Order: sequence, then C-alpha cells, then structure tokens
Amino acid sequence: MVYPKIIPLVVMAFLTACTSNIPTNSASIEKQAEIRHDQFKNQTWIETPLYLSRQGITDTFPVKISLRALYKNGKVKFIQLYVTKMDVTWGFYHSANGEDGYSFKFVKVDGIVDSSGGMVTTNEHFALTVPRDYLGKMAHKDWQIKVYGKRNEGVFIVPSSLSKGFLEKLNCYEKNQCR
Repeated sequence: MVYPKIIPLVVMAFLTACTSNIPTNSASIEKQAEIRHDQFKNQTWIETPLYLSRQGITDTFPVKISLRALYKNGKVKFIQLYVTKMDVTWGFYHSANGEDGYSFKFVKVDGIVDSSGGMVTTNEHFALTVPRDYLGKMAHKDWQIKVYGKRNEGVFIVPSSLSKGFLEKLNCYEKNQCR
C-alpha cells in the first residue's frame, strides 16, 4: 500500500512550503529578528521568524522554531523557544529536555486541525521557557532538545546561529542600540 509512505512526504511538503531554513550566520538572524512595541500595554516583543529545523533528509521530527522574548516596563519577563510540530496525528506534547538533561518549563500554546487537498494535519504549538544564561550556553553549539508527548516524542536541533543571533538582538535592544 503506497498511501502510508506518501503521507510523511506530503506533510514535509506542507511544512517546508512557507518556512525558510535557519541561516548559519548569526548576524542574519539578528537582522531578521523584529522588535514590536505596544505602548498601550507598555510591552515589547522581540521575535525571530519561524524557521524550519531539520536534521537532514532522514529527519523524523522536523519542526518550525522561533525565539521570542517579552519585555514589560523595560525588563525581560521571559525568553521562549516557540515550536510548531505538524503531523497527521496528535503527539499531545507535554515536556521537553535539553541534551544536558535540563527540563524546560513547557507552555502549551495551541492545537489546530487543518485540511487541504483531502488530507488532514495537526499543528501543535508550544513554547519552552529558556533562561538567558541557558540560551547563552545554546549559542556555543547546536543544541538538541527532546520533546515528549502522550503519543509521540522526538529530537530536534536548535542551531547555535539562532541562539547567538537572538542574544545579539536582545543585547542590542537592552543597550538602546537597535534601529
């Protein structure tokens, strides 16, 4: 039966259609990160675009990732790694650990069912709270993170260029040196 073999290929096509790969140059990431200020809430979001994180052609757990930080009244409230996992079934993700065993604070954001061309997909959105010093550790090497769910689990990579570029953007913002 060909159908089960085609499903992962179609899911990957959907996943990669609107998302770019993570630049290897941290300066590119710093430049692409946006700063959005809301004067009515007195808060500022700093966020990278959503990038596709893959471990080569045989990757079994591709995800889209972004780094974001929320500042309120000039102070950082949190830094998060935002993750989107697209699949044909629910993973019901609930926790994640870094390659060194660090247990991230897990925040479930949303779960969406989508259908296109007669195929149904699930999109699970969650965020992992990342302490600033831990993000600094992740800026020195590509970092593996394992996500655990009720029905699925998998490992994805956060390239050091993403962590480093985002830290550079945060430093730029905090020193009032960003344009």
